[in-house]
Amino acid sequence: MPQRFAVIGLGRFGMRLASNLAVAGQEVIGIDRDPAVIEQVRDSVTLAIALDSTDEHALRTHSIDRVDVAVVGIGTSLEPIVLTTLVLKQIGVKRVVARTITSAGAMILRRIGADDIVAPEDESADRWANQLINPHFAQHFGLDRDHSIVELRTPEDWVGQTLADLKLRQEKGLHVVALKRRTRRDEEARVFIPDPTTPLSADDLLVLMGADRQLAKLQREV
Repeated sequence: MPQRFAVIGLGRFGMRLASNLAVAGQEVIGIDRDPAVIEQVRDSVTLAIALDSTDEHALRTHSIDRVDVAVVGIGTSLEPIVLTTLVLKQIGVKRVVARTITSAGAMILRRIGADDIVAPEDESADRWANQLINPHFAQHFGLDRDHSIVELRTPEDWVGQTLADLKLRQEKGLHVVALKRRTRRDEEARVFIPDPTTPLSADDLLVLMGADRQLAKLQREV
């Protein structure tokens, strides 16, 4: 069932987030103080509204208190982000996600009740660090401080072998949770539940889950 999102602040971050959520079939309310920005996004979201996000009455009038998630992505100045977050929590929004670019800002937002903090520059730096250190891993997602999920293109030595042959779980403690494969050359890769008896092809992407130390060991081996 689609969720209802309010994306407040339609700069580069907010605009892209709102668009991606809408493409995924979610109900999206885009909010910005600038009417010109609202005109740009109007056709891409469910509803686009020009208003002051610190105005409690205006937010209630447009039923922002009833959204499932509100994302505060206003510029770089901390004051409007903090004030908007406070008002959203005050009117009873279930989940408030606030964007900040400083660690001090993140600490303040947590203390006033933000449910989640987005730090795009930190997250981008972390992602690139993992990508540079682990070039064999197409994607890297941290689960906690010691475990991750990665995408690994089939190493040359594995092509033609099956998952049963490789014994990744038994010998390396790694779980193959999904397989991305193109069934035709001109189509997007589709996600499959892996069949342990099907030979791997060179274009397959294996989605692996395991301890970081085991993934690092695999990285050295392949």
